[in-house]
Amino acid sequence: MRKQTFFIGLSAGFLSAVLFSCQAGRNNPGRIYTPDMYYSRAYDAYSVNLVYPDSMSSRLPVPGTVPRGHTVNAHELLPFNLPKSDSAYAVSGQVKNPLPVITQATLDEGQRLFNIYCAICHGEQLDGQGPLYKSGKFPVQPANFHLPQYLKMPEGTMFYSVTYGKNLMGSYASQLSERQRWEVIAYIKSVQAKDLAKGADSTAVAKK
Repeated sequence: MRKQTFFIGLSAGFLSAVLFSCQAGRNNPGRIYTPDMYYSRAYDAYSVNLVYPDSMSSRLPVPGTVPRGHTVNAHELLPFNLPKSDSAYAVSGQVKNPLPVITQATLDEGQRLFNIYCAICHGEQLDGQGPLYKSGKFPVQPANFHLPQYLKMPEGTMFYSVTYGKNLMGSYASQLSERQRWEVIAYIKSVQAKDLAKGADSTAVAKK
């Protein structure tokens, strides 16, 4: 019985020593090699920093840095780097929807976002008859996506307009992420594809 009590007490003492040493180690890292590297000097964002030639503490990201939320795998999009001044590139139609696969889930999400952010002006039917315009408080009718000029509008042009704004429509880059903007455009194009198919069918019937 005494041996058992002795071993229990010894084990409890050893465990207490281990726990105490771990607790103490949290505030005392021990000896540090090159402490000036271990404890880096912090600078205020807008303070003068003589380490750099321009004396600025705030630094630009390293070239090629991918923003948080963007990865380079097949399921995410690369950052959108088309500048506002390069509108001709967007209008030319060279910018395509980069979503790897347009699924029904993608179109459903695009429709949901469209109804939240776009339908108030463009209407849920994409006909430019949104509540804001029908109220009489909007001076110009928003785009009717069923008209020929919008049926033929490249995806890149639409994305450029949503990103930077066009005419009375402001930019939606702060409300919708790049992926969400492309989802909205994918939904618009899916509706327009039905319009184009109907037009092709009516043309075929006319020829007969």
